[in-house]
Amino acid sequence: MSERIGIQIPVWCSAICRNAFNEKCVEDCSINRDCSYFEEKPNLKLSDMPRFPLQQSADMTKEEKFTAVTIYLSKVVDHLQGNEDEPKIYPPVRANIYDSRNSVLTNTVKIQELLSSEQIANPERGDE
Repeated sequence: MSERIGIQIPVWCSAICRNAFNEKCVEDCSINRDCSYFEEKPNLKLSDMPRFPLQQSADMTKEEKFTAVTIYLSKVVDHLQGNEDEPKIYPPVRANIYDSRNSVLTNTVKIQELLSSEQIANPERGDE
């Protein structure tokens, strides 16, 4: 493990990135300041994000500016369109009733067919 002394992760990034403060972030992304391991936190909403880092933008690299603007812009557009609170819903998979694997048994199975041959041969013999 590398030394973590002097590592500074921007507040805007740590609040919205899934990889904030993990090994990828500390050992590579925050040192190079290239947002190479940036992944948006799941279920992130505009109201959960900190204010846009306008004052810190002078000290940002080109990659950091691009990432910040892209994430904030996408969340603002989603909010304005009303898509912010909609969970991702996948359509249900319906069974194909015409598939032979899903068909109901066509022949009625007799109970005698399920019994072992010994029980059929000796019906008066009970459990011992």
